[in-house]
Amino acid sequence: MCTVGTDSRGFTLLELLVVLVVASLAMGLVGPAFQRLLPGLQLETEGRKVAALLRHARSQAILSGAPVAVSQDAETGGLRLSYREQPYRLPAHLTLSLEGGPGGDSEQTGSAHILFYPQGDSSGGSLSLEGEEGRGQLIEVDWLSGRVLRSAAKADDDE
Repeated sequence: MCTVGTDSRGFTLLELLVVLVVASLAMGLVGPAFQRLLPGLQLETEGRKVAALLRHARSQAILSGAPVAVSQDAETGGLRLSYREQPYRLPAHLTLSLEGGPGGDSEQTGSAHILFYPQGDSSGGSLSLEGEEGRGQLIEVDWLSGRVLRSAAKADDDE
């Protein structure tokens, strides 16, 4: 049997309070640092979603046998697919700009767009997503293969 006062096991109240104070200080320092990472993560996520939307438009053109146009929605600033009524909306702090490629007829229609054809090729073009902090994603569509490529946008140091 144990005698009282010898070989006590466990933590004292003071030790538990010290651990709680150290843990709360650590959380207080890590929390704001994590908040600074969130805009970059959201930009990355939206870039992946837009690239997937373009790949979906290409697949839809191949499956349906009819061209699919992707254009920028004037009201929301998001993307509009020719066969859908609702545009894809971006978060408010992100801006999108679409630049049609040489294979599209944007001069005739007056708005830039990317066309995906039933053979799998496209008119080509690019989209750039930009966040509040100057970070960006560049999404390019190859005109010959219709392949969608995503990369970090290059900052123009010359301007």
